[in-house]
Amino acid sequence: MPDSVPISPPPLETGEHTARAPEVGYLEKTLPVPAASWVLYDLANTVYVATLTFIFVPYLAELFESRGLVGIVSSASMVCAGMLVPLFAAAGDRTGRCRTYLIVATMACIIPMALFGASTALVPLMIAFFVANLAYNGSLVFYNALLPSVAADRNQGLVSGLGVGLGYVGTLVTLIVVLPLQESIGPRATFYLTAGMFLLFALPSFVFVKERRVLVSERFSLKLVKSSFGAVIKTLKSLPKNRSVMWFLLGNFFCVDVLNTAILFFGDLTRTSFAPSINAGEAKIFGHVIESEVGLLMLAGLTLNGLALVFGITLGFLTDKLGSLRMLRFSAACLVLGLLGAAFAAGETVLGYLIGICGFGGLGLSGIWTAGRKLLIELSPREKVGEYFGLYGITTKLSVIGSAVVGVLQDVVSKQTGSDLTGWKVAIGAQAGPLLLGILFLALVKKPQPGPASATS
Repeated sequence: MPDSVPISPPPLETGEHTARAPEVGYLEKTLPVPAASWVLYDLANTVYVATLTFIFVPYLAELFESRGLVGIVSSASMVCAGMLVPLFAAAGDRTGRCRTYLIVATMACIIPMALFGASTALVPLMIAFFVANLAYNGSLVFYNALLPSVAADRNQGLVSGLGVGLGYVGTLVTLIVVLPLQESIGPRATFYLTAGMFLLFALPSFVFVKERRVLVSERFSLKLVKSSFGAVIKTLKSLPKNRSVMWFLLGNFFCVDVLNTAILFFGDLTRTSFAPSINAGEAKIFGHVIESEVGLLMLAGLTLNGLALVFGITLGFLTDKLGSLRMLRFSAACLVLGLLGAAFAAGETVLGYLIGICGFGGLGLSGIWTAGRKLLIELSPREKVGEYFGLYGITTKLSVIGSAVVGVLQDVVSKQTGSDLTGWKVAIGAQAGPLLLGILFLALVKKPQPGPASATS
């Protein structure tokens, strides 16, 4: 899954400790077993995301008949993760214990994930959700930082791309293997199963991936904490000097905010909006009657992930050919069309809904991630790429306003109108607003013209 890039820590001051400052080592050859294990972890952690989207959030909505608290807790956990990204990144980069932190963070996600079905009480479930989501987002920082430890520089793009591709397989496995079993084995066994799958696919990375970047490690200390957050403040203060990066980060913030929201509520939206027509035998696609909510969830999930995989490959090529800024704006516009299409078609026509949320929405999802990273590299001075990518990682974590807004808005409108479907139409359609604001900020971005030196390089 696409996510944050760790912050490059500031250089250590002379005399800070007796050992030399950490040095980054580069592999001459990609290590096959560690690289394969690293790639497999992407499949593992995607099982968690698929579990949230297609199993846990719909389960909570059915249990408590409310989405507001789910959205608020999701937002709170992501905000905490975003605030801690500098600390996680500095700890990973400077202490030489990235694998240890990855194992700890992964287990801190898997254990509460396994307990999702252990209680039907609101507070324990929300605590488990908060801890699991925070730990999951923390684990991604350490996971990304381990890429140079398994792949040579010339192969890192390939290995990273394989991880992204295999990540979609994690979703497909959850949809095909776990989702059909949910009703027969019950919630507790379902969450035990997905947590077990997460652990199983993550184990190779625990065993075979070793930290090879840091030659001399630094102890975790209060000074390290202060320096990591100080670097973020320094980067924020420098943004007005590079307005294109500032407008990009703001625009990307709103685009990713909507993406995070759509991913979180996709399963619940699909299931509940078409439940009445499925029960009445009126939900059809190409003349075929969809007989169950699980069947529709599987169809929608497979369609979205299949298209996202194809779009990811295609848009990567088009981004290089047509330009990252143009493709980012185009992708954001497609996401607007996808959300509005889904809002109008939800509960009305399955084909129209899939074209909206899976077609245009999947294109927007893939394009925003693909073009966004490349654009930031093009906008940033070389000496500040690490700093700006760190800030980019924080903003993507903090892009969680929409999940709280959609959850609360859906609850309020549903209660006032007596219709879950109306609540969804209003809540999802309202997300077009933040997206349009994001597009407005992206319209202010201007790519720097290459100077004489860069033009000849």
